[in-house]
Amino acid sequence: MSKNAVARLAAEGMWEGEAGVAHRVARRALLGAAAGAVLAAAVGGTAFAEPRGDRKLALYNPNTDERFDDVYWCDGRYVPSSLHRVDWLMRDYHQDKVVPIDPQLIDLLHRIRLKLGTSRPVHILSGYRTAATNRLLRVEGWGPAAHSEHLLAKAADISIEGVSLAHLRHAALSFRAGGVGAYSRWQFVHVDVGPVRSW
Repeated sequence: MSKNAVARLAAEGMWEGEAGVAHRVARRALLGAAAGAVLAAAVGGTAFAEPRGDRKLALYNPNTDERFDDVYWCDGRYVPSSLHRVDWLMRDYHQDKVVPIDPQLIDLLHRIRLKLGTSRPVHILSGYRTAATNRLLRVEGWGPAAHSEHLLAKAADISIEGVSLAHLRHAALSFRAGGVGAYSRWQFVHVDVGPVRSW
């Protein structure tokens, strides 16, 4: 651009010069970063996004004395071998029936532990359930729902040593990820990734 054209644009207030452009770019970058932070804060309450890094989970099944304590998500994807081990630990041990546990449920258990700030494992009192086991539990007076999310591998009855039922229920409810119910008689909290509801 010629010196005359630059002078004319500057006189009309339309030429910013290098300093002006740099200031405008820096301001846009700052505004973009601020908007990103606001969006992340707004989304943080309802979603759990970890595009990088690992997600580790510790589980214990007191019915079978089996444990899982490992990374199940790494470099933006689930670790298949870890998911298989979780599927086995959360199987219907009455029937030795294994099905894939919904990854959203696994993520929810991970998020609950993080929110509570505990390193102790989540005790899985009941995970996947066959229809036969569900009927058996009804006969025994446990009162499972006829169309329980356990039948779809989307639910778990859990407890964490050293964490009160009230705190565990509150942490689970905070995510609004599905159903949450506390059973004080048996000292566990039901969590699932079905429709949002509570009892």
